[in-house]
Amino acid sequence: MHVRCGPAGVMASVCVVILMIDTDVAFRTLAVAITGGTFLTVLSRKFALPTIVLLFGGGLAFGPSGLGWIDPASVEGLLPALVSLAIGIILFEGGLTLEPRDYLRSPVVIKRLLTLGALVTWLGSAAGVRFVFGASWEVSLLAGSLVIVTGPTVIIPLLKRLRLVPRVASILHWEGVMIDAIGVFLAVFCYELVVIQHPGTALFGFGARIAVGAVIGLGGGWLIQRALEKNWVPDNLINPFVLACAVGLFALAEWWIHESGLLAATLAGVWVARRRSTSVRQLRTFKAELSDLLIGTLFLLLVSRLDLRLFVSEGPRLLLVVLVVMLVVRPLNILFSTIGAGLGWRERAFLGWVAPRGIVAASMASLFALQLSQNERFEEEAMLLEMFTYSVICGTVVVQGLSAGWMAKWLGLNRPPAKGWLIVGANRMGRSLGVELIRHGGEVMIMDVNQRNVQAAVDEGIPAVHGDARDVDNWETDERFGAFGHMLALTDNGGLNQLLATTWAPLLGRKFVYAWNSGRHKADTTDRFASLPRPSVISEEIRNGAAAFVVADQAAMPQAVPLFGITVDGIKPVSEDPFPEGTAHLFLVRSGGYLDRAIDRGSRIQVSCASLGELNEKLIEEALRCEPRLSRDQLRSDLLAQEKLMPPFLGHGVAAPHAFSTQVSRRICVWAEISPPLEIPDLDEPVHTAYCIISPAGDPEGHLATLAEIAKKHYDSGGPD
Repeated sequence: MHVRCGPAGVMASVCVVILMIDTDVAFRTLAVAITGGTFLTVLSRKFALPTIVLLFGGGLAFGPSGLGWIDPASVEGLLPALVSLAIGIILFEGGLTLEPRDYLRSPVVIKRLLTLGALVTWLGSAAGVRFVFGASWEVSLLAGSLVIVTGPTVIIPLLKRLRLVPRVASILHWEGVMIDAIGVFLAVFCYELVVIQHPGTALFGFGARIAVGAVIGLGGGWLIQRALEKNWVPDNLINPFVLACAVGLFALAEWWIHESGLLAATLAGVWVARRRSTSVRQLRTFKAELSDLLIGTLFLLLVSRLDLRLFVSEGPRLLLVVLVVMLVVRPLNILFSTIGAGLGWRERAFLGWVAPRGIVAASMASLFALQLSQNERFEEEAMLLEMFTYSVICGTVVVQGLSAGWMAKWLGLNRPPAKGWLIVGANRMGRSLGVELIRHGGEVMIMDVNQRNVQAAVDEGIPAVHGDARDVDNWETDERFGAFGHMLALTDNGGLNQLLATTWAPLLGRKFVYAWNSGRHKADTTDRFASLPRPSVISEEIRNGAAAFVVADQAAMPQAVPLFGITVDGIKPVSEDPFPEGTAHLFLVRSGGYLDRAIDRGSRIQVSCASLGELNEKLIEEALRCEPRLSRDQLRSDLLAQEKLMPPFLGHGVAAPHAFSTQVSRRICVWAEISPPLEIPDLDEPVHTAYCIISPAGDPEGHLATLAEIAKKHYDSGGPD
């Protein structure tokens, strides 16, 4: 009997099902599955263990074969709907990470893996099940279709750990991401062929499913994208809104024709991801976290249904068929898919060894097993689907996952340690630092959202890319970034820098991310860069020749700020651990002298005046002579406005009228010696020295530093020099 496995076939009767189940047992089951799945996922990430294996063991331990805390029978009526919806959400999240143009630009081997390779895996695995277990051809073909998918949930963590050469990593990544939809559709086609037993009907359903899924997925994705672009959804509701839309599109497609929702969810995610924005980045993060939760929960629920005794009794045959899939089918897949593709025998050997399966294969196996168990003809073979699929999952994840590192090292396919620097911020400071690092053998890439700054970096001979560093999902799979193991955020936005440090830390490691911080934001990193002045201030100093990056012995520059040590193992940031004696250091040398430089661009005068107003007019007159672009009326207004906020008298006979102006690009100062000293009412000491400071708008730090130097100059000496 044919039973719909999508939510449309279950949601109509969900209320009736809920009334029929034991709510206490069902609540306990779901609570243990959610809590246990999440805990085991965290444990696996913390200690770099195979997540699927821990979840598999947890499902057996918590299920009826173990402690009995999970009772899958209590939620059996809802399980098909839960599985279908969860897979739809997982595939929608996968769609958010896909870029159609990446497939179009991908090498021929990826296209073959998704077509010819999928066919080889399907037929080869089916033959293995047929001859090892003596199963019917119908069930054998269905079982073979379930292990086509490798899955990003197991491939991507493996690639992050192994650090493979770019070509091999790219092939495995795109095969893992894109094979899901192909494998699921082929599995559904086989299922219909098994149940309906009419090839023409199955082929028609296959084509109709693709058409319906494409129309609803692309159309719904377009509507979601428009809603985000037009700001129809409040920012704090974007995540739940898009999740609800994804579920609604999935259910709509399922209502039209079952199993078309999988393609609809995937394509909707692909379309939404075309809009590169902050909201899409938030969606990716939210959906990735939700997928982790669903994967852990589903795996425990599904595995708990398995009977461990059957695995033990069928152990030899299960081991044999897993070896056939791993040692015969996968190598044949790679052999046929890489003919004439320009891959060496080492690359082909590694690709032929690594193909771990994940949650999608397990979910589809359990889903089909649930439905075949209701078909009298295939009732006895239904459990074989799950036993075979889960055995392949565990075998490939454990054996290949644990041996992949050794295999890559033996074949020489590991990338060298990533010693390069990704500098976020193509301002003059970032560019100057990049030039100096490159000059001393370092690898550097600069990233910025400002196209003009990026072009300036390229013109100076620095590799640079125009893009948003917050979008780590896109950059971590880009082969251009394989050599960069450090990230330094040098934008003027301290909060953004800390966000970047937090975002890149899981990928590079917390001790390899650095950020300038204004001090107003809680810093996740403690380093020399966090204590520097604002990057725009240093950039201005570099432009004016008042600061520079210099390589020298540390003893030769006791007053400068050491940032890096230049060692035989690469360029490393200065930390609490000292470098060996004699190590050259890269210093940021700042001449200081904010006041002196401002006076050099201004002037020194002697004045005689009878009132503060007359003094201000003479200072304004001299400032206009030094900088003709200034407006007399505007400058007078700016000085008066600042005087109302803060009186210009510093004590010790010193006045410092000051203002910001959009009409100057560099700070100027008019230093006036007043003779005779000017008596001011309510002041204990007459004013004998005045500094009129005019700073560019947007440079408060340099402005305050100049005022501080004036105060220090007179307070330390007790009077003018």
